[in-house]
Amino acid sequence: MPLVVALVIVALLLLFMWISVGREPGPGASDVAIAYERAWDELDFGLLYDLSGAELRDGLRRDQFVAAKRAAYANAGKSARIGARISVDTSVAGHQTALVVTRVAADGGAVRNNVMLDHTANGWVVIGYSLRPDAEAAPPASAS
Repeated sequence: MPLVVALVIVALLLLFMWISVGREPGPGASDVAIAYERAWDELDFGLLYDLSGAELRDGLRRDQFVAAKRAAYANAGKSARIGARISVDTSVAGHQTALVVTRVAADGGAVRNNVMLDHTANGWVVIGYSLRPDAEAAPPASAS
């Protein structure tokens, strides 16, 4: 009898854990956008591949993508990491797509990045981005 009770309790706990994990929504679009920016700052090309949709993978497999990026940034070294301060200015997410405007600031200035994301079965992935100068950080235009 105690064995049956123990099995029922274990089965109920497993069922509860399975349902809890299945209902976990995972990271939001803003979280993925920040992780993407951080991966670029740290030149973590494996993470970049994982966070990118097919649109940003250049048709390459993971190992090819990582090798190509490492080759392209081979001379950058540790000094290429700018130690960026990354924040989210705006985030608009629908059911399938999202736009997250990030602000990436470092000692040399700041940029805003429009990060476009798509929601897949595995969660949010970055499908595009565009950089633009941060108007607040730019020097004022001189009058003519």
